[in-house]
Amino acid sequence: MKNRSKESQALASLRDQLVGLGEDSVRKTYYPELQQRLEELRESEEFLKNIVDNIPAMVFVKEAVDLNYVALNKAGEELLGYSRAELLGKNDRDLFPKEQATFFTQKDREVLAQGQMLEIPEELVKTRQGDRILRTKKIPLFDSQGKASYLLGIAEDITERKRLEEQLLQSQKMEAVGHLAGGVAHDFNNILMVIMGYGTMLKADLTLNEQQRHKLELIVDAAEKAAQLTGNLLAFGRKQQIKPRLADINDIVTHIQKFLGRIIGEDIQLRTITAPEALLAQVDSGQIEQVLINLATNARDAMPKGGVLTIETGVRQVDQPPANHNGSSQPGRYACIMVSDTGTGMDETTRNRIFEPFFTTKEVGKGTGLGMSIVSGIIKQHNGFIEISSELNVGTTFTIHIPLARLQLAVTLEPPPPAPPRGRGETILVAEDDEAVRTLVQQTLSGYGYQVLLATDGVEAVATLAAHRRQVRLVLMDLVMPRMNGKEASDRMREQDPGIRILFTSGYTMDVIASRDTLVEEGQLLIKPVPPLELLRRVREALDR
Repeated sequence: MKNRSKESQALASLRDQLVGLGEDSVRKTYYPELQQRLEELRESEEFLKNIVDNIPAMVFVKEAVDLNYVALNKAGEELLGYSRAELLGKNDRDLFPKEQATFFTQKDREVLAQGQMLEIPEELVKTRQGDRILRTKKIPLFDSQGKASYLLGIAEDITERKRLEEQLLQSQKMEAVGHLAGGVAHDFNNILMVIMGYGTMLKADLTLNEQQRHKLELIVDAAEKAAQLTGNLLAFGRKQQIKPRLADINDIVTHIQKFLGRIIGEDIQLRTITAPEALLAQVDSGQIEQVLINLATNARDAMPKGGVLTIETGVRQVDQPPANHNGSSQPGRYACIMVSDTGTGMDETTRNRIFEPFFTTKEVGKGTGLGMSIVSGIIKQHNGFIEISSELNVGTTFTIHIPLARLQLAVTLEPPPPAPPRGRGETILVAEDDEAVRTLVQQTLSGYGYQVLLATDGVEAVATLAAHRRQVRLVLMDLVMPRMNGKEASDRMREQDPGIRILFTSGYTMDVIASRDTLVEEGQLLIKPVPPLELLRRVREALDR
């Protein structure tokens, strides 16, 4: 602005010098110089205009009295969605919502009054192109008398940067959740193993009456759900792999029905409608049950005054991925689970964010924002996808799609579990630092025909094997123990007996095991909680191998 003012003064001075001179004399003497100066001025203005127009940020100028726009570059047109013809001569009150215009005007007046630059690190601006996040600098422009007569603004669109920062933050939160889950899992899985182990033993007690047996089944069932929840949290935080097996989706829904009834309460009616044909799919049944538990919990919270929760299964042919799905889909036949409620419903903003980690519409302290993220992660791991339809004050339907198994012939699903394999008097050395787990394993193995030697840590386990080397047929040992871990102890044991058979157990996740340099072959490791039947089966397999 100052440079243009000086050039204008120079031209005015030149005109003053021409006054009184004859026309012919002026034309011959000064006209070529005047033309040259004017051409230079036009080139200078065009050069400056091109620079401003090509700055990759919005540049605008307002006059100081009414704060009307007097200049706007191309980036400003693209960002705001207004052409220069629409915007020039208008002020913020003509263009933006009242609250936003008031904020802009307040900051403009503040800059002009103080006579110094003001930076606004972050502001949400409603434009014709949608909501954008801007980082803005406002600078006063002074005339020759030192008065702020214009306001220059430079605004950078940081919407994408903020999105990436949020993704990074969520990733860091996920890592923190993974570390927390991994640390808690060890102790929690030991506790669950004891509950499930003794519960399973008691279920075999023929003296229990029907009511006692039913209560015991609920305890074991709840412990199994807790173990699944721990596994799902680890899968979510650490990308733990699922363990799919062929199963009927109808059977999963039927099996979880009673448990869901207890979750949602008596004021909500639960309806289940299963497809007439078997819906065979490769799934981790426990994780699909966890999906249904999370969706039922959300549905309950959406129906505070009661309502109807409907779970229906069916088949759908998918030729093209639907537009509003979450997950990845390929053309083919899918088993569908539709979970519908008659609750409060969701608006479009909530629907678009429902699967984001830590996003929740619940009050502080009443929701972690992880439930729907876990649902999304599980279904994606099953190569499926989820569709959502919702209407405020009407209800919501989540439609889960899981690829049907491609079978040429009828397939027999998993047979009933066989009777627990019994021992033949073999001696097993059990090394476990958790007393409750150690006692449980001892009673389980002793009850099925094994002789058991006990050790509380790696050092004691090595000494015990040295004293009973000819008797011990198998070592069952925790990987992470005080004084000497299981991997170190196994190396010492193989120095004594290169052919010794060893099975490891651990309540830690694989990344924690790897960080402690205690990795072992997959077939040698049992991840806690280990149900008694699984423990007996794996011990028998190791001995017979």
